[in-house]
Amino acid sequence: MKTRLINLGLRALTLAVKFAFVLTLAAFLPPEQVGLYGLITVTVSYSIYFVGFEFYTFSTRDLVARPRSEWSRLLSSQLIFFGLMYALVLPASGALFWAGVLPWSIMGAFVILIVLEHLSTELMRFLIAIERPLLATIIIFIKQALWAICFTFAMWFNPDFRNISDLLLFWLVGTFISVLIGVGPLVVLDWKGAFVSFDWRWVRAGVVIAIPLLVSSIAVRTLFTFDRYVFEALNDLTLLGAYSVYMGVASAMLSFMESGVFVFYYPRMMKSYKENNMPEFEMAYRKLVKQSALWLVLLVVGAVAAGIIVFPILEEPVYAENLPLFGAVVITMAVFIGGYVFQYGLYTTARDRSIITANIAGLATAALALLILARYTDYWAVTVSMLIGSSIAALLKYWKWHITRKELLLLQ
Repeated sequence: MKTRLINLGLRALTLAVKFAFVLTLAAFLPPEQVGLYGLITVTVSYSIYFVGFEFYTFSTRDLVARPRSEWSRLLSSQLIFFGLMYALVLPASGALFWAGVLPWSIMGAFVILIVLEHLSTELMRFLIAIERPLLATIIIFIKQALWAICFTFAMWFNPDFRNISDLLLFWLVGTFISVLIGVGPLVVLDWKGAFVSFDWRWVRAGVVIAIPLLVSSIAVRTLFTFDRYVFEALNDLTLLGAYSVYMGVASAMLSFMESGVFVFYYPRMMKSYKENNMPEFEMAYRKLVKQSALWLVLLVVGAVAAGIIVFPILEEPVYAENLPLFGAVVITMAVFIGGYVFQYGLYTTARDRSIITANIAGLATAALALLILARYTDYWAVTVSMLIGSSIAALLKYWKWHITRKELLLLQ
């Protein structure tokens, strides 16, 4: 219980820091710079899906079912696979700079950030799978909050730090430290001879399973990545700055739910399902639903209240002038998070095809809605389209999980 309270406290602190950091950037940087930071953030996050290939969806479920003595051999094969993906994906990222989407001055930091953020994310997922949630939380705190705190103080005491280049430097250092700390549990494994042979069959099996899930994840992340690019195209970089701040606050809600609620229950659901212990599975799922509903309501109310109080006191008027847009962004994220509750049920019971279908349908619906709405309103087209797409995906996940859960209850 004590460990969980510490874990939850760190997650809450991380959420608070992420929220405060977004507002700090809005206070210290011009909206155009905040908009650029938003583009960099979502593009790095989007790139991680390609270099990681969603391989963890196979590897974590497989590793937890194997003896610890086999982990080093399989993890080494996974690292080699990631190296191959780096060689393919990172050079392709240069297209963003050739096209003028991102400035050449940040290319080096951008590429390194993709690698470090990916490694940190994989370590966090592995630690959660082996039921080391506290260490996973520490990694999250360091890479998402600690460097942001340091950079905030730097901007406060020295205005020379108020630029994108120094922000990326602090981000790089924080993520690097999180990787160093996260590898601790792996160091104690027996790595002798682990890199001698590449287990191609195991990797190939994982790739076959991961490809459909990669398509599904890309469908989701496309919705929450290219919204920035489309929003800028329909409006301007200044308004994009406000939209990026709003989405930063909403994304903090998702981060808290993933790391402060879901992380405690889906490993238990996965384990009990593998052991065919349906009563334990149902108990864990019920707790997941109750905690998700409680925290989601608190987060939505807290985010809206904070926005109403804080945005009007910022120097740039663009944030207070668009509060209705902020409310719509928060509601959209809440609907998206609601769909995650059903998605975890489907994921832990290996109903991956249903997740894929729902996410692709959500993206397709959002794209169609955007094409229609963009003819009538540049301002609302993106947000309303995302709300429609998220709602469709959530409803499809609920429908499939409702059927699946009935089938599971019959087995009790």
